[in-house]
Amino acid sequence: MAPGMEDHKKQPLGKRAFFLFFLKRTKFLWIFGALAFGAWYAERWIAEPYLAWESYVAEILAIIVLGIFLMILMRTFLEYHYYTYTFADHAFVVTQGYIVRDEVATLYHQIQNVNIKRSPLDRLAGVSQVIILMSGGGHERQSNHIVIPALGKRKASMVQQELLARARRQHEAPMTATLQKQTE
Repeated sequence: MAPGMEDHKKQPLGKRAFFLFFLKRTKFLWIFGALAFGAWYAERWIAEPYLAWESYVAEILAIIVLGIFLMILMRTFLEYHYYTYTFADHAFVVTQGYIVRDEVATLYHQIQNVNIKRSPLDRLAGVSQVIILMSGGGHERQSNHIVIPALGKRKASMVQQELLARARRQHEAPMTATLQKQTE
């Protein structure tokens, strides 16, 4: 077993995951921030009778930006804090969600592929997505794969190797038992 991949211990996402989650959510906030800055900066061109209204608009926009920023910060922290994965005896368990907890477990023998994906933003942040493809899963697209969104490059590689090793052991165990029964 790779170091840091202990059984039954909840593993958190990497430290960079928080910043990646936050960066993805704040795209919208930059537009409001630019509007608030524009309203504040525009007071130079506003006529004297409308200056008080411009000040109110700038303050309201600044309060809205600050409120949205704090809500995004809290939501990002909660998502980061409650997104964990665990190597159990017979299954790999991914837990996410802070209000509604979603716990997905896949048996090691159902794992077909473990892929590592890195978008340009992921490479910039120094993280990788681990995508676990499983056999079966029915007709729902989400039920046949699990995504761990932001692990460090080295840790993603260790998770990939550990999952593939455990899947290989699970696939070999029934074949070994079958061969032993046939030789007896």
